[in-house]
Amino acid sequence: MDADIMQKIRQRQALALVPRTDKPAKHQPEMLYIGCIDARLDPVADIGIEQGKALIHRTIGAVVAGLDEQGKPRHLSEAASVEFAVNVMKVKHIVVSAHTNCGGLGACLRGDNKPETSHLTEYLEPLLPVREAVLEHPGEEEAHAHAMEEGSVRQSIDNLRTYPFVAEAEKRGELQLHGWVIDTATKLISEMNPQTLQFKPMAAARGTGAGPGR
Repeated sequence: MDADIMQKIRQRQALALVPRTDKPAKHQPEMLYIGCIDARLDPVADIGIEQGKALIHRTIGAVVAGLDEQGKPRHLSEAASVEFAVNVMKVKHIVVSAHTNCGGLGACLRGDNKPETSHLTEYLEPLLPVREAVLEHPGEEEAHAHAMEEGSVRQSIDNLRTYPFVAEAEKRGELQLHGWVIDTATKLISEMNPQTLQFKPMAAARGTGAGPGR
């Protein structure tokens, strides 16, 4: 019988030969990456982020809820991560990265509301306007899912700007906001054009430069 995940981790630790003088990589993040918790994705390995160069904040559906009408954070962990990245670490980029075949976005799109997932339902509430806009247009399930992925990123980018320090840093040209959708199977990235808000394969846009946000 194959060892389970915890057994494999313990076996790896037992076999690890690390010098006592080994030091961690320098912590000089230039990016805050906000992605989904999906177990099939590894932002560092899949994207090729150099160790120590990106802060990673992962949450269901890569949702950014922003501030409410009273200026209070809807998701405290998100607010703290964004604040730390922008005000303390002075990152140059924030990436919001949804992905294909996302369970969280799928649950929101279907309108799942079960007692055993009540916290999830509440957590996804910021995306309800996106869901409504997607379902206004007839289409197949796959098309709706794709529209939900892209719409959620647009919504999250807008919600990032509800943090005054994000909007101000962007206006000064010190911070760029980027929207991505990663193909879970191929790991290829579609990137949002900040002017048109349309998504195109990043590889096809090589050399054009996305530029700062709106």
